[in-house]
Amino acid sequence: MFKTIVLATMTWTVLSAGQPPGAVNAAGNEKNVNRADPGPQKPAPTAIIFVNCAETQQRGEKEALSITGREQAGHLARFLENEPVAAVYSPYNSCLVETVTPLARTKGCKVEYYRDACHDNPEVMLHILETMLERNDGKTIVVCAPSKSITAMAKMLGIREKELKYSKGVFNEVLIVNVLGFGEAVAQKLNMNFQKKV
Repeated sequence: MFKTIVLATMTWTVLSAGQPPGAVNAAGNEKNVNRADPGPQKPAPTAIIFVNCAETQQRGEKEALSITGREQAGHLARFLENEPVAAVYSPYNSCLVETVTPLARTKGCKVEYYRDACHDNPEVMLHILETMLERNDGKTIVVCAPSKSITAMAKMLGIREKELKYSKGVFNEVLIVNVLGFGEAVAQKLNMNFQKKV
């Protein structure tokens, strides 16, 4: 399902950027057009997969992933095992980092930290998002964050509130945002369909 969504979005991008099969001159005759070279095309979108924190529990004074949360982190890694994830980002928060560490390991990369400035300094957060996009142009990245920050970042990328259908931080939902350019993006929520043990 995830591959279908990404493939459909990429296909739409390529088709919408394509040129007509043959240009016609003033006399109404088709010009000599090299059909193997359709001309300049828009670059592939950068896909951002936003992920909420896995389930947590209080351990003394600290909050950490629960047993279920650690299982969810493993499910996420398996869910995205065939996706070419170029980078994994998380604020420096132990629960968020634990959520995406198994995924980063399977992709042969480290979790990269960013400052979650969504609520205290939106201009800084916008710059952080721009930097992520520049470094990973045309690739797929995973960004772990609290659900309110995910909503704020998606809006910064050009997703309207009504398209987000704000979730209450349910882990098994991921938000996929395909960024064609700042202010030009499409979003899709996807359920990872975790199976409960019986």
